[in-house]
Amino acid sequence: YIILVQRWTPESMRITNAMSMYTLFTGPRLYKSSHIASKTFLNEKMLLTTLVRGGMNGSRYDVGGVKNRVFLSRFSSSAENMDNKRNGRLFKEEMNVIYDSKCGVCKMEIDFLRRRDEKLASLNNAHPRLKFTDLEGEGGGDYNPMDKSNGGITYAQGMASIHAVTFDGKILNGVPVFRALYQEVGLGWLFAVTKYPILKQLSNLGYDLFAKYRTNITRGQKLESLIKMYEEKKKIESKQKRSERCDTATMTCRT
Repeated sequence: YIILVQRWTPESMRITNAMSMYTLFTGPRLYKSSHIASKTFLNEKMLLTTLVRGGMNGSRYDVGGVKNRVFLSRFSSSAENMDNKRNGRLFKEEMNVIYDSKCGVCKMEIDFLRRRDEKLASLNNAHPRLKFTDLEGEGGGDYNPMDKSNGGITYAQGMASIHAVTFDGKILNGVPVFRALYQEVGLGWLFAVTKYPILKQLSNLGYDLFAKYRTNITRGQKLESLIKMYEEKKKIESKQKRSERCDTATMTCRT
């Protein structure tokens, strides 16, 4: 991240860049980031340019003989969201896969992809390329189809077949999801054969058949039953939220 300070003054200053936001406070010493990759100190009262990639560890740095302290407070999440919006991205990863964590086979494959993705990201010192969204959520029923990163995919659609949303909003469904996911983790050759017409048709038919009976096999319930249970649960949660907002004595509700 590039931080550019136009003037080095005694007053506190706020600096916002395309990647992150920091709050700087001057003091008796300058403390640098633990991961400063590049630094250029032209003059203690003029220009300070530094490339920062991490947080402070308390190590000291003197600028032109003048000792100052800089506290860097990073607001990474909001800055990343701002950066994503500027770049027309829904999220920082390349793809968001929407899956059912209560399906043992599905969870096993997702865990493999997650580990592979994290390993590659660590080796390349980069962000993971895959985002994972659980249809059941923590404790169940927390999935939000209205979240733009979920592409408007409903619970029923996600349960009927695997879906993924690319960073620019394109929606994939079925076998193309697996082909794209494995491509992102460097194993695209495993599904490369599904591009050929005959094998493509066969793989699509095979997946559609599996998807039709997936919940019967992996969860012991029909898809329709799970969808009905989910919808009933959401109705109950909605009523509870309304009752929490409303005062029965005055017959008024908070907005």
